[in-house]
Amino acid sequence: MSTPQTGAASPHRVVAGLMPAIFLGAIDGSMLPAALLTIGRALGDASLIAWVMTGYLVAATVATPVYGKLSDLYGRRPMLIAALAMAVLGSVLSAAAQSMPMLIGARVLQGLGSGVLFALAQAAMADVVSGPERGRYQGWFSSVFATAALAAPLAGGLLTEHVSWRAVFLLNLPLALLALWSVRRVVPPRARGHGEASAIDWMGAGLLAAGLGIALVAISRVGHGAGWLDRDTLALAALGVLLLAGWVGRESGAREPIVPLSLFANRIVLAGCLATLSNFFVLLGCTVLLPLSMQTLGGYRPDEVAARLIALTLSVPAGAFTSGRIMLRTPQIGRLTAAGLMLATLALAATVALPPGATALQTALMVPLGIGLGLTLPATIVGVQAAVGPSMVGVATSLVAFFRSLGGVLGVAVLTSLAVGAGDRLTGTDPAALQRAFDAAFACAAAVALLGAAVALRLGPVRTGARAGSGAARS
Repeated sequence: MSTPQTGAASPHRVVAGLMPAIFLGAIDGSMLPAALLTIGRALGDASLIAWVMTGYLVAATVATPVYGKLSDLYGRRPMLIAALAMAVLGSVLSAAAQSMPMLIGARVLQGLGSGVLFALAQAAMADVVSGPERGRYQGWFSSVFATAALAAPLAGGLLTEHVSWRAVFLLNLPLALLALWSVRRVVPPRARGHGEASAIDWMGAGLLAAGLGIALVAISRVGHGAGWLDRDTLALAALGVLLLAGWVGRESGAREPIVPLSLFANRIVLAGCLATLSNFFVLLGCTVLLPLSMQTLGGYRPDEVAARLIALTLSVPAGAFTSGRIMLRTPQIGRLTAAGLMLATLALAATVALPPGATALQTALMVPLGIGLGLTLPATIVGVQAAVGPSMVGVATSLVAFFRSLGGVLGVAVLTSLAVGAGDRLTGTDPAALQRAFDAAFACAAAVALLGAAVALRLGPVRTGARAGSGAARS
């Protein structure tokens, strides 16, 4: 049974204290879409703009499982503080960047920091909350994360248009300081820590990080104009797969594996991870795709694009909050997740069917899209946390976060590749071809959401009560 730590703060206080970290993690990953073209032009290389987002996502994806394991061994607080310090450094360097390569490098540092905050906060909350209440608090977390993530493009667009794109990064600094102060006040220094430095499989961590990073760079190249069968893309993918195969062999005999392979044999964990991947493929992919379509097809300014995204900004947290309330009354997490992804599928299919220039209807369809995606956010993580023992909450939570980041990387790469190809279509010289390209991208997102709905049904009814954790611990 997962119970609060001795001397720990009350659940409400811990949850409230973690909110600034969640908010920071959300805005760092999503404030730039409306500013990317401006940044590329200002730094003199618009061809690299997609890497500003992708570098962050790849770094977050690689770092998340490592942070999760370390937090299980040493506690949530030191890992949260380390991540926040890395986020501050990345923000300062991003604001000071004088070239696109420098900015991309700074964004990688941000990803190694703020990109893991949501997963660590979720694990810290699970240390002090169990049973059906976990669903409610996860609903709050997901609502705050979604609100920040989707409001961030609005703030980014306004700052870029009326102040400077550098102000987008400077905004993070007071938030990071607030988050540091709050984490030190409410999170115990060694909550659930139980490890020794010698027990960590550092070789496994290195193989995992290198394999994932190289494989994700290969995937990301496709979204930046390279072909799927491009020689360099295939070479990177092969090297990534080889390193990951070495990691699997290494982990099978490790004393403290970074990601226990036994987790993948758990039906609920696997289904939750795949449903999360589908959800964030659509969510992050569309967060980039929608602004691009509005700017290239509609000719809207960054602040106008940001204003039109308000419908999505409000509907995703509304769906997440609703999901948390529903989970207090029913264990049918699989059906809830599948229903959300089906609603998103229908909204995306309707978007494809819209006539050219129907921007008002496109904006209206963001509401069911956002509600559907929001419904899945807390449900999958609650299901996975209930399916494992207390000693593996951190690594299981981080595994879900890893698939969330992986889904985002794939969504941005695949949907951007379909919509803008090698970048020639961004000029809008052939509006009809550009419209068809964006329709194909939205249709792909709908297909992925539909597949996610089918996988989500494998979650089945999940026991979120106190006995669920203890049962999982014995299995």
